[in-house]
Amino acid sequence: MTQHQWARNLRLINWLAAFNNASFFVPFAVPFWLEASLNQQKIYLLQGIFTLVMIGLEIPTGIIADRVGRRVSLITAGLLAASGFGVYTISHGFWQFAVAETLLAVGLSLNSGTIQSMRHESAIASGNGHSGRKTAGDAHSAALFAAAATAALSGLVVKYLGFRATMILDGLTYLVATTCALRMVEPPRIVKHERARARSIAPVITGILGLIGLFALLREATHIPVFLNARLLELANIDIGWFGVIFGSLSLIGALVARYGHKIEAKLGDRKTAILLVSLGIASYLATSQLPERVAPFGIVGFSVMFALTKPFMDHALNSRIHDDSVRATVNSCATLVARVLYLVAGPLVGGVVDSQGIQSGYLVTGIAFGALAMGALWKSFNQLERR
Repeated sequence: MTQHQWARNLRLINWLAAFNNASFFVPFAVPFWLEASLNQQKIYLLQGIFTLVMIGLEIPTGIIADRVGRRVSLITAGLLAASGFGVYTISHGFWQFAVAETLLAVGLSLNSGTIQSMRHESAIASGNGHSGRKTAGDAHSAALFAAAATAALSGLVVKYLGFRATMILDGLTYLVATTCALRMVEPPRIVKHERARARSIAPVITGILGLIGLFALLREATHIPVFLNARLLELANIDIGWFGVIFGSLSLIGALVARYGHKIEAKLGDRKTAILLVSLGIASYLATSQLPERVAPFGIVGFSVMFALTKPFMDHALNSRIHDDSVRATVNSCATLVARVLYLVAGPLVGGVVDSQGIQSGYLVTGIAFGALAMGALWKSFNQLERR
């Protein structure tokens, strides 16, 4: 294939990332669950089930992507995620929601690690492997622009069509993402003998273990607030009709940051960028927990900026240090697995703090824990951030 055709693959990956991250449901997920009589701890327990399924499937689905192919995995992922939202539309109560979340988890686990591998390998095949930061940033920016647009519209959807209409629309976006995957071409990879493949995974993971820990902490530091932010807006007496616009604006800010984030990373280097992200996370948690209730929501802007920079930075930091394409998706899935385990442990604990002590206490406790663990991960990964 020509470099132009591989560049087309990268454009399709950006569109797939956009449709995968377009979400009408997420801005109103917490109000929907609360209306269905779930408290904050049960919400995190529901997400814990989702996470537990993904933990069990992260490594197997990474191996599937390495052996069967990236394209097949992405197509199957879209179909399963669409089915999950289809089940959600007819579900009532915790355990029915759990079935829907399980289907979503299976679909997203097939996507996890695969899309990063497809992007990185397509970039190399197109002759743009040296600009890995930019291609990762472009995909993440496309995802956040889509999240911003759908979040802004989600308020109108809920107002005129109800909560469940958002689930139908999200299912449709995953079907469109599947058509993008259908048009992709499998990138060239080095295929090794199975025993050689198994032996090569362990040293690769060991060599970037500190980075994997840092990746998990940064990822979950931006993930946990997703299910706290709506409660914070309620605490500030902001009308639910504005939720979609607010979350859309936050995603738009993130999209713009992600679009040009590679320039920041190129100027600062990997070490200083990692320090910046950890510092931004600590500052955002402390600001959100200590500001007066009416202005506390301004603190969550920091999480949007942090999220915009974290994913492309860590995607590139990890993939540029994986020199064996035959295990790339598996190693990416291992990194995500660590993040999932961290969320499974932390989520219900944070939910318990919120239910017993209040929403801002949840931010404070999480921020203190993140700061302590992230400092250790920075120390462990400092040398690895220098090497490629």
